[in-house]
Amino acid sequence: MSYQKFKADYLFDGYQILNHQYVLIIDGKGKIIEIVDEKNAGDDIQIFNGILSPGFINCHCHLELSHMKNLIPEKTGLVDFVFGVVTQRHFPEEEILDAIKNAEDEMITNGIVAVGDICNNTLTISQKLKQRLVYYNFIEVSGWLPQIAQTRFNRSKEYYDAFSRLPTSDFRLCFAPHAPYSVSDELWKLIAPFFKNKTTTIHNQETIFEDDLFIHRSGDFTRMYEKMNIDFSFFKPTGKSSVQSYADKLSNAKQVIFVHNTFIKENDIEFLNIQSLQNNQQ
Repeated sequence: MSYQKFKADYLFDGYQILNHQYVLIIDGKGKIIEIVDEKNAGDDIQIFNGILSPGFINCHCHLELSHMKNLIPEKTGLVDFVFGVVTQRHFPEEEILDAIKNAEDEMITNGIVAVGDICNNTLTISQKLKQRLVYYNFIEVSGWLPQIAQTRFNRSKEYYDAFSRLPTSDFRLCFAPHAPYSVSDELWKLIAPFFKNKTTTIHNQETIFEDDLFIHRSGDFTRMYEKMNIDFSFFKPTGKSSVQSYADKLSNAKQVIFVHNTFIKENDIEFLNIQSLQNNQQ
């Protein structure tokens, strides 16, 4: 069996940074065999400047929205950003597919080897079939009005079934609720069974107004619903923070990636840690 040997100024093994005295050895298929001291590595060592590192993981990506890069102005606030994405995302398919390829090229250039990708359509499938990167596909589900829960679920289930036909999809596919302010209790009930023994993800506490909504039924999200002509008179505040209001709905997931957490508080983190311990004991 042929082997390749690499050394650099530094070598990061995933836990610690080693100095230039260490050599990384891989087999002909790129599998890491071991890391050894240079004096025990033998000949034919390839030397590089910089840091040798394991490939990076992009845990939260919207590959299908790559065509929107630089389209929406910065510092508009979350509500206007979300409204901008919803109303401006529609481009000719050829432009979208080209942007998807370019974005994947950029990730590869920057050392990314695996991606957690949010999917609201099937436009990324053709690129993913090339298997240049490892993807975990999160089929995003949203629908704030209770009466549209089944319709929204059915649409997302069609996407789920399409992605399920990708190679190794059984282990890299799950429904993902968009955000606590965009998924009704009725829709939560429809997607929750699909979390079992899977990793899922959710946008969490990106803005202070998210907690305002769940605690007081106030804040900028009320403006978003009005702007989108969504009647939210059915909504009753829980009196608790956003994450504490919905976290139990994710209890049967193997792992949850909470994304952003810009305004998460210490007591929310303590709450999640306690809940995680309780779920692991069940």
